[in-house]
Amino acid sequence: MSLIDAEKPGADRTKWVEVVPYNPDWPLRFEEVRAHLLGILTGQDVRVEHVGSTSVPDLAAKPILDLDIVLENGADFAEVKALLEANGYHHMGNLGISGRDAFKYNDKPQLMRHNLYVLSSEADELKRHLTFRDWLRGHPQDREAYAQTKMAAARQFPEDISAYIDAKSDVILDIYKRCGLYRPQDLQELARSMLINRYDLRIEEINCRLLQGGMSLCQAQTPQGEFYLLAWEQAGTVSGEISLTQSASVSAIALPLPTASGQHICRAPFGMFALFRSEQDAVTFFNSDLWKNSARL
Repeated sequence: MSLIDAEKPGADRTKWVEVVPYNPDWPLRFEEVRAHLLGILTGQDVRVEHVGSTSVPDLAAKPILDLDIVLENGADFAEVKALLEANGYHHMGNLGISGRDAFKYNDKPQLMRHNLYVLSSEADELKRHLTFRDWLRGHPQDREAYAQTKMAAARQFPEDISAYIDAKSDVILDIYKRCGLYRPQDLQELARSMLINRYDLRIEEINCRLLQGGMSLCQAQTPQGEFYLLAWEQAGTVSGEISLTQSASVSAIALPLPTASGQHICRAPFGMFALFRSEQDAVTFFNSDLWKNSARL
């Protein structure tokens, strides 16, 4: 389960970030796409869920629908895939997020723009989509905090979807803590989500090992190469950016790689994270005053 990505584009990657006030027509546009899909999938044991920000009344959103086709009772993915592909949808794989399959299309002008995913009814990723949606529907304070964060991120990064996603990840994790989608033992999954959402990496494999109490080093294989993520678990830390400066005495120490929005260290509700190109750089930074000073902030 990808713990952060609440509306990360996959099948149709956004080039311009636009967040607009909630439109009461969105549920109607969803029903039009839903009817189109169910027509394509006649005879298949599936349902179609409206997820993502457009599915939450009064929540500002990018004007793009997110839909999950849910395979019920062991419905055959291969058959569903073949029917979708015969009707203009192209399979894109999981795009780095396990538990879902993304599809894109080239030309459906009669329908509102949409991202389409296929998931089994038992998929953790489906649980995440539905739990986050339903929590926001029932908790107006979290909904408003999320809306304000999304609008601010869109204003700051209108041409950089990766930075936009990074900038709103803290508030998402904070809400996840309250709605039960994050458990402290999920360090490896949280690290995976950090790499996807904060650093715009696609994860092929990730393995974490404990360095000392509360501190782990995660090795990640990606199409962009190998990376090492320092992860310091801290229950109850506040969100926010940490700026690092190097003194002359530590100028040989490699600073962490910046996130999509330019942070050297991520401080999230559940910990702190710093990314490096080599294991040696990560370990050296961990043993340095830079890490110790940032950990005390």
